[in-house]
Formats: sequence, C-alpha cells, structure tokens
Amino acid sequence: MYYTKISLAAFLLVVSTALLPAQSPGNNMRIDTSYTIIRDAHGNVIGESFEVRMEGSFESRRDRLKSQKIAFFSNNIGLTSQEAERFWPVYNEYTDKFENLKMKQREVLKQFAAFESMENEKDVKAMLDTYLGTYAEENALLQEYYKKFSAILPPKKVARLYQTEEQFKQILLRSIRGR
Repeated sequence: MYYTKISLAAFLLVVSTALLPAQSPGNNMRIDTSYTIIRDAHGNVIGESFEVRMEGSFESRRDRLKSQKIAFFSNNIGLTSQEAERFWPVYNEYTDKFENLKMKQREVLKQFAAFESMENEKDVKAMLDTYLGTYAEENALLQEYYKKFSAILPPKKVARLYQTEEQFKQILLRSIRGR
C-alpha cells in the first residue's frame, strides 16, 4: 500500500477539470486543503481522505466545500468528462430540491415546540401531517432523480453516487466533531 498526496486544487485540475479559485486579493481567508489517495501495491485506489481547515466568510467556506464535494464525488463515482457534463446540472437541481425539503422539515420541527400551547387538536394533527408529508415528498424526489441519474449513468455509478453521498456526510461529521 502506498499513499499519493496531492493538493485538492491539483486533483480538481486532473479529475474534474475545474481549478479551485486562488485566494483573491484583499480576502483575509486562509484555507489549508489536502487530498490523499490511498492505493494498494497494484495501484488500485482503496481509499482517500481530505483534510480541510478553513477560515473566512461563510460564503467562501461554502463555495470551497462545494468544490471539494465535486472532486470527491467525481473521483469516487468515476465520472468521465462526458458523464460529468450531464450529471452535475441534474445533481445540483436534485440537491437544491432536497435542501428545500430539509428546510421545510426543520421549520415544521420548530413549530413542534409550540404544540403544547395549541388548544386545537386539528392544528397539531395538521402540523404532523405536514411533517410526515415532507418524507413522502423526499421519497418521491429520490425516485424521480434515481430515474434521471439512471438515464445519465450506468447502474454501478448510480449506486456509487448514493454510497459517496453517505461517505461525504460521514467525513463532514467527523471533521465537525474534530473541531
């Protein structure tokens, strides 16, 4: 087993043909990023990791994280440049809709805090119906985009997409816990 350590910017240039923006003049943001690919003795990729330390505005951190997500997904899924060109607009549309659903769920959860003071049981039931309805919407969204992803990618890459989403979430959670 051996390790290949490259900067995320170089990785993006090679894998997804996108270069991370350099630190702009007058921006007090500091970002240290590295991406490590772990290979076995035969050169097969058996793992990877990335480390990020970011300082700066929320928007700049969000943009940087999005660039890292693109690199991580492109590598793990194994997107060709033709697949990536078709995949990313559909995936971005999917994530926007998914984030809106999650925001709707959070808003309803905030309303749950007030349910004790609600006198009308119908209001509580309506709130619960709305909350549970968001999960039905989420399932419908997953089904809809599964079909769209399957029209762009072979089944193995669609399966890798779902695995990669979970891996990326776990990496972010570990990163947050480590702070």
